[in-house]
Amino acid sequence: MAVNPKAIKVLNKVLDAGFPDEKAIAAMTIDDILKMPGVTVADIGIINELQKSIKANKVISFLGGGGQ
Repeated sequence: MAVNPKAIKVLNKVLDAGFPDEKAIAAMTIDDILKMPGVTVADIGIINELQKSIKANKVISFLGGGGQ
C-alpha cells in the first residue's frame, strides 16, 4: 500500500493549524476547518475522511489510501 500524498499534505495543514493529535483532529468543527488558511473543498473532504478514520482506528489505512 503506497502513501496517499494528498492525505499527507492535508494532514500537514491540519497539524500546522494547531491540531497536534488524533483527539484534537477528531474534535475539529467545520468552523475550525474553515479558519485554516488555504483550505479547499477537496481538503474539507479529506479532513472529514481523516476524522472518520480516527474514530474507526484506521488512520494507517487512511494514509495508505484505503479509506475506511
